[in-house]
Amino acid sequence: MNTIIVYSSQTGFTKQYAQWLGEALDCPYKSQGEVSDAELKEYDCIIYGGWIMGNSIMGLDKFRTKHVPTSIFAVGATPAYDEVICVVKEQNHVDDTPFFYLEGGIRMEKLKFIQKSMLKMLGKSLTKKENATRQEKFMAEKLGTSFDHSSKKQIENLVQWYKIYS
Repeated sequence: MNTIIVYSSQTGFTKQYAQWLGEALDCPYKSQGEVSDAELKEYDCIIYGGWIMGNSIMGLDKFRTKHVPTSIFAVGATPAYDEVICVVKEQNHVDDTPFFYLEGGIRMEKLKFIQKSMLKMLGKSLTKKENATRQEKFMAEKLGTSFDHSSKKQIENLVQWYKIYS
């Protein structure tokens, strides 16, 4: 099967997962901005990966205007809580497409000043929230700091799906 991984990455976590997947599936991986529409028509299987901001998978809507991903992976900073996965899938209309949530992290040094400031403010506001969800508690603790929870082990379910699919 002719397969490609297309990704959108801001601080490198999604790119790292795309690279690991490319190696595991023996296929190319390219940034969404590096691949043309004509090139994508050559592939039977397109795996799309994007980073999450506000439960939205960045770049996915734009990608879907011209292409239908065979499967989708999303990289978020929070752990893969069932409720997080449910909200991300619902907000991004990932109903029948195989979907995989991969935990990444935050690299504050790669963010712009405004993004850093917004994350810190959000983190502070979440520390004051009563009845916070476990996602909000995690974010209150971690926002404003750099951390890396990415792991090659997290791609195993996607690799397993691909072996069955192909």
